[in-house]
Amino acid sequence: MAQGIYNYLKPHISLCMDTLKQFILLLIFTFTFSAAYGQIDTDRLDDYLFKIVVISPGKEIYMWWGHIALIVEDTRLNSSRLYNWGMFTYPGDSFIRDFIDGKVQYMCIALNIDVEEFISEGWGITAYTLNLDRKAKESILSYAEESILPLNRYYDYKEYSDNCSTRIRDLIDLGTGGQFMAAHETSDRQYTIRQYIRRYTWSKPISDWLLNLLMGQNLDKKVTSWEGMFLPAEIARNIIGFSYSDEYGMERRLVSSVETYNSARNGTSIRDHAPPAWPFSLAIGLLFAVLLFFVNVHRKNHQKAGRLIWGISQSILGLILGLAGCILFIGLFLMEDEMIQQNLNILFINPLLLIIVPPGILTAVKKRPVKKADKFLRAIWTYVFIAGSITMLLNVMPFYYQQNQSVLALILPVAFVFCGIPLKIKQHYKISNA
Repeated sequence: MAQGIYNYLKPHISLCMDTLKQFILLLIFTFTFSAAYGQIDTDRLDDYLFKIVVISPGKEIYMWWGHIALIVEDTRLNSSRLYNWGMFTYPGDSFIRDFIDGKVQYMCIALNIDVEEFISEGWGITAYTLNLDRKAKESILSYAEESILPLNRYYDYKEYSDNCSTRIRDLIDLGTGGQFMAAHETSDRQYTIRQYIRRYTWSKPISDWLLNLLMGQNLDKKVTSWEGMFLPAEIARNIIGFSYSDEYGMERRLVSSVETYNSARNGTSIRDHAPPAWPFSLAIGLLFAVLLFFVNVHRKNHQKAGRLIWGISQSILGLILGLAGCILFIGLFLMEDEMIQQNLNILFINPLLLIIVPPGILTAVKKRPVKKADKFLRAIWTYVFIAGSITMLLNVMPFYYQQNQSVLALILPVAFVFCGIPLKIKQHYKISNA
């Protein structure tokens, strides 16, 4: 089963993976790779400036949430070194297969950098110079240098709890002797993980809808600002204005200066609060439902066009939802991905919906109505409608709450029409008035 799903999905996802691999190769060959331990002299701490570099979100999928890294500038030698926890490698020839098997390894590398290369991509770049005492510099530098050692550079990547951003967050906390965490791990819980993510994707309706489909219940609990710093921009927001006590007991502002190298040309809009997605999804769902109901009512009078539209629309939707269901299934049961866990959407969007494709095509191409195919399709869509409605009712209970209103708002109206209930109501009303 899993192998079949993998083979089916592979051609649809390979293009995206090739793009990602090209980006990784571009970074590796753009910069001069320099990962040897000990190239930075810890005896010259006063010569080093430590900067957190935040790259703004871009239009490319791998830059939707931006990026972050640590730069150590040697003011005496006029050179810079970037520590990047955002690189990855995999042993086989297929990223997807190795990712499913849990063999993809994320890692930290050190790069001799040229900021102009980032600027040429049109990304916004802001550097936050850290105001550190010698003890903090030594702690951060030791951690960064140890992170690029062959035995230490690899780590188990998790989207929201262990990524390039949380590594920088932990590094800052190390430099401040735990004071950074202490100030933020008990902060007010303003946003859920889903809400944090949607602040970046709300302006991309299709992508936003797909992400809402994939995100499970565990992302709908409000988190602290400490947990919210899985996003680079959140680290930037929280280090501004933060102060800590240095090794002498003196209070220091963590950030001494902010320098903008480049303003984003290709960035995305980030809002403090993303607008709800369900009204737009409901409008689209109702529009399609009305159009499909019109087709169903008149398909006997316009048999060729009616059956073609009625059948093909079901096959296309079944294919799209079935493939989405395959991704949900893989994430839930094969990968145990933290993004997808506890996802009620699997109840009504799953690989089962792929079986809609053949009878939908049969309905479209046959000159005479195929009663068995129509009956089968109505049964499947009735299941989708009932399962989706149960999911909506479960959301009333806090224990089962999942913010999937946009998914339900799009699917339920269409499934309601496909299962034939509106047409039966119309026919019953017509007979009653006869």
